[in-house]
Amino acid sequence: MAEKKVEVLHLTVILHAGRKTETQVDLPEGSSYFDLLRELKVNPETVVVFKNGIPVAFDSVVEGGTVEVMRVVSGG
Repeated sequence: MAEKKVEVLHLTVILHAGRKTETQVDLPEGSSYFDLLRELKVNPETVVVFKNGIPVAFDSVVEGGTVEVMRVVSGG
C-alpha cells in the first residue's frame, strides 16, 4: 500500500516583538495561520499576521514565502 506523501511549506517568518527576529518554519501543506502561531508558541490574541504587507485571517491557509508576525500593544 502506497503512503500519501505530505507536502511541506517552507516559510520565512519575521517576528516583530520588541526586536526583529527571523526564523525558518516548515509546516504541512494546508496548515492555517493558527497552526503557524502554535508552532511559534505565539498567542494569537497578541499579534497580527501579514502576508505581502496585508493582514491575513488566522484561519486562512498558509502559502509559502515570507510572513511577518507583529505584536500588538494596547493599553488604557
